[in-house]
Formats: sequence, structure tokens, C-alpha cells
Amino acid sequence: MKTEMNNISLVSPVMVMIPLVHSVLACLILSSAFSFAEDRNDWQQPDRVISDLGLKHGTRVADIGCGEGYFALRLARSVGEQGLVYMVDINAHSLDVLKKKAEQEHLINVVVIVSEPTDTKLQPSCVDALFVCDLLHEVPKAQRLPLVKNTVRALKSGGFLYLIDYRKSKDVKFDPYEKLIPRDDLVRICTDAGLRLDGEFHYLKYQVFLRFQKPF
Repeated sequence: MKTEMNNISLVSPVMVMIPLVHSVLACLILSSAFSFAEDRNDWQQPDRVISDLGLKHGTRVADIGCGEGYFALRLARSVGEQGLVYMVDINAHSLDVLKKKAEQEHLINVVVIVSEPTDTKLQPSCVDALFVCDLLHEVPKAQRLPLVKNTVRALKSGGFLYLIDYRKSKDVKFDPYEKLIPRDDLVRICTDAGLRLDGEFHYLKYQVFLRFQKPF
């Protein structure tokens, strides 16, 4: 409401307060949203995961679907300069970002590979361990087993595949429930690819964490 007085327009204090209240409410809502947001390091527990892989200096490992390197860079540090990490992903842009990160950290024990939907481009029996995190639920159902079979081909006999993927639960909000894969289906895919379930870790809040071994 405006009041005319001596040709001067006066603005009602109520009109000043309304946008101020809206701004305060908006800030409170944003603050609340950020306060409830979880840091990935808290629920992913990357250091504990890396420790449970049991990788030694000199180990050769492939991170399949590595993205921009959340785990790949940690793997590279874990295996030391005598080890080697194949950073494999279908997204060339993500690999470019990852390569720059590796260069900034002066990591010389990495090889970047642009893969195909069901072909990792890895040579047979070239790695001691495989690491696959939050990938399979993103892969079309018909391509999951062919991809895992191709991945296992790169694993030496006696080597391990470590599989982490979101638990099929309504509590998992990172992807639609329909995309998530039941734990038993993940096991079935890997056993159909020639592996045997060797161990399971139960401490991750939103994910299953499985260890498979390739028979000797």
C-alpha cells in the first residue's frame, strides 16, 4: 500500500517485510536441505573399502566404470608405483578429467582405457583384481552378463572381483528403485560369469559389497 504525502510516495512497512520474510524462509529451506545432505565419504567409507580389498604394492587392478576417479585414484595410491591401475570407462570426458587429476597427483601407475558397452578392452589375464562400483545397475539388463564375462576374462586365475552396487531398497534415493538390482541377482550374474562368491561385507549404508574369486 502506498500513501501520497507532499508528492512523496511512502511504502508501507508491511510491503518491505514480505520480501524479507520470503528471503529468510528461502535461506532456511536451503540450509535445511544442505544440513540433511550426506557427504559421500561418510556413507561410502572409501578408506575402509580400500583396506578390505587387501591390495599389496605391485598389484595390478582394474576399476571398471571408474568415472572421474573417486576410487581409481585411491587404488593407484594403494598399489604403489610398482603396481598398476587400469581406469576403464565408457565416458571419454570423465576419463579426461580423471587423467588430469592423476597428473596433478603425479600418479604414474595408471592407464586410461575408453571401453565399449560390453568390452573393457583389457587383455586376457592382465590383472590380479577387478573393482566394480555402482556400475551394473546403470547397464541395460541384456548387457550385464556379457559385460561381466568380458571383465572376468581380464582376471588372472585365483584373482578377485570386488563388486559394490546399491542395495535394492526404498531407502536408496540415488537412483529410481526400478533400476536397482537385488543382491541375489548380482550374485547370479557373477556366478554365471564363472566366479564363485567368496565373501561379503555388511557395513556400507546403501550398498551391497561382494567379493568373488576366479577359480584356479
